[in-house]
Amino acid sequence: MILFDTSVLSRVFRRKTPGPREARLTHAFETLMSSDESLGLPAIVLQEILTGLPTEKQLREMLSRLEGAFTVIPATVENHVEAARLRNLCVSKGKNVSGIDCLIAAMTIAGDHRLFALDADFGAIRGHCSLKLFDYRNSP
Repeated sequence: MILFDTSVLSRVFRRKTPGPREARLTHAFETLMSSDESLGLPAIVLQEILTGLPTEKQLREMLSRLEGAFTVIPATVENHVEAARLRNLCVSKGKNVSGIDCLIAAMTIAGDHRLFALDADFGAIRGHCSLKLFDYRNSP
């Protein structure tokens, strides 16, 4: 399964006029959406992408788009514990990464998934664990 980070969904869903970089991202996103690949969202990403939508109507519309396309995966207690360990490790190595990003990474690792993310924190996290990232630039 490929899990999605907020950084990807924000760019795909909220950009009005995509530039060349976003065009490649959007193409990769649309290709995945029309493929047979299993797609998932950590529940915290669902919360993040819905946060800040100005109207209830927009929130319902976004929720409808997401629920129909992605399996929403809640975090377990074990995911939270592993996220804390991962963040502690990264900080001890001089990498000040987000606790939420560590949770998403822990969930990705625990499920043996790949993560589609644009956030640089995940590159730093990957340097200290077995996190697998989806590289949209090299996808068909």
